[in-house]
Amino acid sequence: MPTETSVRTATAADHAEISRVTVASYRATGYFDPDSTYFDFIADTGDRAAHSELLVAERDGTVVAAVTMIRFGTKYADICREDELEMRMLAVDPETQRTGAGRTLVRAVVEHAESLDGVGKVALTTGGVWKPARALYESEGFAHVPERDWFVPSNGAPLVVYTKEV
Repeated sequence: MPTETSVRTATAADHAEISRVTVASYRATGYFDPDSTYFDFIADTGDRAAHSELLVAERDGTVVAAVTMIRFGTKYADICREDELEMRMLAVDPETQRTGAGRTLVRAVVEHAESLDGVGKVALTTGGVWKPARALYESEGFAHVPERDWFVPSNGAPLVVYTKEV
């Protein structure tokens, strides 16, 4: 049985572990070309932290998952609107997946969004074929918004958008 998961705001000391977890998580999906430059993008935790907020999930003092929260009009915003908080790059260490760490972070993002003035929804994009991720978001009350779906510019892979009112 896994130990309790705690969530906190990431610090600069967490950047290397966040990068490791994020890249490992995305590689484990098998959805990306192993040589994709996207891995460089998601590994740049320092830049992400300079333009957004990051949360980490820990167990026994070890970072096991991370997520990025983005506001409208900022560098990492993909799909969020002015009244939304965008959740991106939810990543759980492959050794820890399906033990509740991702769910804990999703709930923490929703809770954070509820505390923000002018934010009425949390929005996110996930892969169209990422069934476990989609199941998690749907089980947490997120609804698919098909009119906002889009495609990866580099390879045309389908991306689906979910939102949840807060």
